[in-house]
Amino acid sequence: MAGIWTDKKFLLFLSGAVLQASAFVAFYLKKRQNGANIDEGFEDVSRIEDEGPESEKKILVLGLESCGKSSILAQFTAPQSTKSAIANVTPTEGFNAVNLINNGVSLKIYELGGGAKVRLYWDNYLQDTDVLIFVVDSTQPTAKAAIELKRLLGDERLSHAPVLIFANKQDKADALTPEQVEVALDLQSIPPSKHQIRVFGTQCCPEATSVHPSIAHAKSEVFRLATR
Repeated sequence: MAGIWTDKKFLLFLSGAVLQASAFVAFYLKKRQNGANIDEGFEDVSRIEDEGPESEKKILVLGLESCGKSSILAQFTAPQSTKSAIANVTPTEGFNAVNLINNGVSLKIYELGGGAKVRLYWDNYLQDTDVLIFVVDSTQPTAKAAIELKRLLGDERLSHAPVLIFANKQDKADALTPEQVEVALDLQSIPPSKHQIRVFGTQCCPEATSVHPSIAHAKSEVFRLATR
């Protein structure tokens, strides 16, 4: 009698284990079907980002306050920007983001203010940057600008990002040439093997209602580097 009871208990245990295993298999298959598996979820997101209709690139625009970042960005987005928007640009005190699309390539451009308080948050936006744009006021390329630029270039997260220096306000009588700005920022001390850096002379008078050729050229270079 004891042997029969033991056999019954074993059969009950075996049946319960089979039911549990069947339930687990059904649950796992359902999760896979719905894309709810955690690991697969990350793979799905990555696949969506890589295989989307447009390849989005991250462009980061930095520079000290009053160097002309917002004016450049307004002309970058023309003709999306109205003439009044181009002519009446207000400096960005915190954060600004715009999208540009050209030939199936989408640029997500992040502009951060250059004031002392906002500069504390620059590092939060360095990750996954495809192109760094650093804007300099050519009438006063200060030592502070050089220090901030070198600090940024020392961050490992920007190690593979090409860098465009916009020597802005070239329309001013006292503006330094792009070559002089390069010297003022001590760019010669940065090994070419470490960073790909180019300096462009730009200008976009606040009263202007059309895009200056220097901005159009700089914009095409940003797209070229973002898709290299």
